[in-house]
Amino acid sequence: MNVTPVQKSLIKVRNVVSNPKFAEFARNTVCAISVETTLKATCRPTFIYCDKNANKQSKKYAATKEFLYQWFCLGLYLSLIKPVSKKVYGLLGKKLSQNNPENKRKLALYDNFQKSIQEAKDKNVKKRLENQLSHLLHTNKDYHFGKGVKEFSSIASTVFILALCAPIASQIILHPVMDLIFGSKSKNKKAS
Repeated sequence: MNVTPVQKSLIKVRNVVSNPKFAEFARNTVCAISVETTLKATCRPTFIYCDKNANKQSKKYAATKEFLYQWFCLGLYLSLIKPVSKKVYGLLGKKLSQNNPENKRKLALYDNFQKSIQEAKDKNVKKRLENQLSHLLHTNKDYHFGKGVKEFSSIASTVFILALCAPIASQIILHPVMDLIFGSKSKNKKAS
């Protein structure tokens, strides 16, 4: 039996999974939410449409609405997450630094390192700095604090956008779009 093709495939999978970029992607809140919402936008409408017990027109309406809602949420999230997260990070950093100068020092340390990575012109220098930061995050608690505050601000911003802003904005935008797609049938759906 020849198992070489399987081993080659496993080596490729191992290389992808053990890549530090993949690990950073998996730990990143924005990436995780984007992947989750994309899966919801494809899987939920598919499952709704495959329901054999539901009315064909109801399935089509529900699947379309779910599809549009999830893609709308993803677009809204990706457009708002950076400015909202930056604002929350600034407010949270200010609040944590107000009473504790040590927190201010830790946040400044993390912010300065992030700034040096962003301003690096050379790809190799940028990669070296990213690797150095990744190492520091695991070994130096000062950098770990800054990363924690950054991730907490991303999580808080995600909750704000997806739990508060998305439902309100989708009510304003999605119903007229559904009326355009389905005409008066969507009004009948709302009434029942």
